[in-house]
Amino acid sequence: MPFQDDSTVLHPSLDLERSEFRYIFYSHDQQALVEDFLSLGFKKKIYTESPITQTIYFGSRKGLQPGLSIKGRIYTQNRVDNIWEITPSTFFNILEIKSTLSQGEAFIIGALSEEGLEYPFMADSITKELSTDLVFRIQKASEDGLLRDSTLKSKSRLKKMDLGIDQRQNNLTLEELVVLLTKPSELDEKLSDKTKKILNNKVRPLYFKSLIPYVMTQYSRIHLIPEKDRWRDIIRVTIDPGVDYYDLLIDESNFLDDPKGIAELIHRENFCRLEFKLDPSGFKDDPYLEKTISDIIREYRCIAYLSKKWTGVTLVSERHIQKQALWREALYKEIAGFFPVDPSWFSYGSVTEGLLQIINRSQSFETFENHPRVLVKNENFVHGFLGLPSPSLVITIEGPKIHYKLPSTSYPVKLIRGQSEFYITEEYVSPVRSTVISSKNQLSEFLHPSIEIEGYSFFRSYGFLVMATNSNRVYKLTIERMTRLEGDDQKTEIYCKMRYIGSFGRLYKINEQKVYDELISFYEEFSPIMTKPLSLDASN
Repeated sequence: MPFQDDSTVLHPSLDLERSEFRYIFYSHDQQALVEDFLSLGFKKKIYTESPITQTIYFGSRKGLQPGLSIKGRIYTQNRVDNIWEITPSTFFNILEIKSTLSQGEAFIIGALSEEGLEYPFMADSITKELSTDLVFRIQKASEDGLLRDSTLKSKSRLKKMDLGIDQRQNNLTLEELVVLLTKPSELDEKLSDKTKKILNNKVRPLYFKSLIPYVMTQYSRIHLIPEKDRWRDIIRVTIDPGVDYYDLLIDESNFLDDPKGIAELIHRENFCRLEFKLDPSGFKDDPYLEKTISDIIREYRCIAYLSKKWTGVTLVSERHIQKQALWREALYKEIAGFFPVDPSWFSYGSVTEGLLQIINRSQSFETFENHPRVLVKNENFVHGFLGLPSPSLVITIEGPKIHYKLPSTSYPVKLIRGQSEFYITEEYVSPVRSTVISSKNQLSEFLHPSIEIEGYSFFRSYGFLVMATNSNRVYKLTIERMTRLEGDDQKTEIYCKMRYIGSFGRLYKINEQKVYDELISFYEEFSPIMTKPLSLDASN
């Protein structure tokens, strides 16, 4: 029987130095993969009393803060359908605040050689070190109505089995949760000094005027629990089949006074997520466990993937653009311009502020909205090509989706010594071939045998919608970071990019030169500032 803890005080079940690795695998392979774990010595567990987990991620009107994750969790028997009304009295079982102390981001590629350890199924090849997180969980106590909190280190989590029945029923309301995150109150009296410190120093200064719920996820979870006691201390395995994502429709200007809204379903993943929370040093003493799990990951063609948080933020951002209902000429390609920027423009805590500052000073562009919404995009994919010596097709494998695209065309517009280079690109909107994979066998059938796999890419961007003041053409202006891993080589590029996405108020005749002219204006105005280190104006 799994360990049960019915005490009323919340505490961590795993309190070790941990790392977390996320993969996806194909839906038709779920039963076979689970059976392989059972054969290895794991037990399958689904918590039937509360099989559904609903998570709301909180941020500000400027977006989600990198390095800080705030979420409210609900454990329930009832799945939400297309629409869910959220009210001030909506109950949350747990409020979780995770502060990432190491700001490096892990990019998992499937191989690691670090400090003499060989882990073929995991890697942290950007920082070459494990991240260190602090996780604070807050919930109501069972009888006295007081708050309890616990500190969990390095991405450890409470297992569902460690929550007694009473604990699952003692909840924080949304109204109480908003108070905790935005201002001191009587709720603070029973919190630990460490929790109050992170609230007062890191959370409340950011969100006391601008807290909003950003995205919601819903999923059922399969726990794979090791039967061997020594394995329980070094690894946890979970499977989330078909995660649902919800956009949250709220009155942003009034949310703090009247926290309510509507959660609206926007996407359901048609694959399974496989996540490992583990203590890497524990594998040193159990090479059999490491090798067998590595074999399973290779057997089922598991692909490293984004977290649910960053997947949801990307979906919400893309939907926000779609809801602007912009006019667009019948172009078959996406036109964009970009130039490299000083790396400081992608710094934590300043990327959006710096971009807004330069937009507000611009003579040629302005924010499209009075209260601009941060747009975030994350991608994690394998890339390759067909055709030698020059690629005739570019192939991307992202989750279950495979696309064959014609290569983009790039024009070097500015190549002047002493100035940053500037390129305008034209990329075909639609792939020439695409599919969605449902099993590892389909993957093998669809990939052409002559494909050359170059490596792995991790992409993240932050930006806003802007409008050219002279034409009402609307662009997506972003600061982007692309990291490519090819063999042992790693290359990271940081650049500013402007993409034409449509026009406001009218439909233009196709006139690509007008778009090119506005992109050149963007370069001439923004690049002299952004190629230098970021300096924020304290008055903004």
